[in-house]
Amino acid sequence: MRSRLVLSERGIEVVAQFTCPMRHITQTYNFLIDTGSSSSYLGWEDAAKAGIKVEELPSSSKPIFGFGGAADVKHLKEPCFLHVRFEGNTLETVELPDGILAYRPSRRKTTHWRSGPSVSLLGRDFLRMSGWKLIADLPRQEAYLERP
Repeated sequence: MRSRLVLSERGIEVVAQFTCPMRHITQTYNFLIDTGSSSSYLGWEDAAKAGIKVEELPSSSKPIFGFGGAADVKHLKEPCFLHVRFEGNTLETVELPDGILAYRPSRRKTTHWRSGPSVSLLGRDFLRMSGWKLIADLPRQEAYLERP
């Protein structure tokens, strides 16, 4: 069973519904699948759009660094869920029992890079927890998640 992904300028994207029952949150986001990231993150703006007061969340114990520099990282610790639509209009759910991290790119300005809006990412932890395979066939311009 497969879930079609979108190949965009930003990368490989999956549309997923994010829910956090303890906070009464249900939002749909375009997540980038980032196999270079060990963890999944909500972008700061996406978290704020869901009504999460990100500044009030506890800081994450592990900092993150990327091409744009360091980032502020907060931890939404309540269990969350991601719901992804598969063929046949089947909705599959992945539990994030330890919640999800929220990040804001560094605010420091440099001569070459500007901080743009953050994006929400699904990292290797998501692929591991879901048990799904990521298939990217770029010559055919198709990508999908495959459920065993």
